[in-house]
Amino acid sequence: MQWFGRSFAFARLIAAFTRIPGWLLSPRASAGARARERAFFRQIVSGFGIAPDIRGKISTVPGTLFVANHISWADIPLLAGLLDADFVAKSDIARWPILGALARRYGPIFVDRSRRHGVRDQAAAIRDRLARGRSVILFAEGTTTDGSAVLPFRSSLFEAADAARAVQPVALRYLNVDGSPLAPERQRAIAWIGDDGLLGGAGRVAEAPTRASIAFLHEIDMQPGIGRKALADAARRAIVAAYAAAPNRPR
Repeated sequence: MQWFGRSFAFARLIAAFTRIPGWLLSPRASAGARARERAFFRQIVSGFGIAPDIRGKISTVPGTLFVANHISWADIPLLAGLLDADFVAKSDIARWPILGALARRYGPIFVDRSRRHGVRDQAAAIRDRLARGRSVILFAEGTTTDGSAVLPFRSSLFEAADAARAVQPVALRYLNVDGSPLAPERQRAIAWIGDDGLLGGAGRVAEAPTRASIAFLHEIDMQPGIGRKALADAARRAIVAAYAAAPNRPR
């Protein structure tokens, strides 16, 4: 059954890649290109047996900063299939074979978190996107977890939030299809941590159907003069509260 799931998922992945020529022929960042991108990512999510369960109201304000916790590689196609927004992504993704070229075409904001002195430039790049009315997705933990807890948020890139017209926390969780919590081994299989390879991680996700809970929480009240650390703490508290209130939170 596991191998069938993996084979089906990778067959759907190949099918999704047939959308790429039309995407590449569309003017970059055009409405047509963005629509094809979202369809591409939704097909990947479906092919890997992930059923999105969307809660709350998604901000439609141009220049929204979406702040999410980070568990799996699947977080990216899930949010990319829902939101017309740019990701803040690790710079090493740009060097991946094939996928790196596609990522560069998608136009994320690449950051190198190992360069402490580059944070100001990175925040400036995010601020520029927000100021131009592009929404941005930030995985604020700066790394992935197994979903059993939410790590402290790195506040450095929240410096760019002064250009955001709205800041909306997003709580991501993975559950069994019936909404019950995952067993610890399945929870770890879905997570993408440390040296986990992309193909291996993708194969593990495809071993069983999964529900992805995506809760769009209330936008943060952007009071005048709110600092980046206070904003990061407010976003994290909202996501932690959503976890605590969930009837089927991870064990």
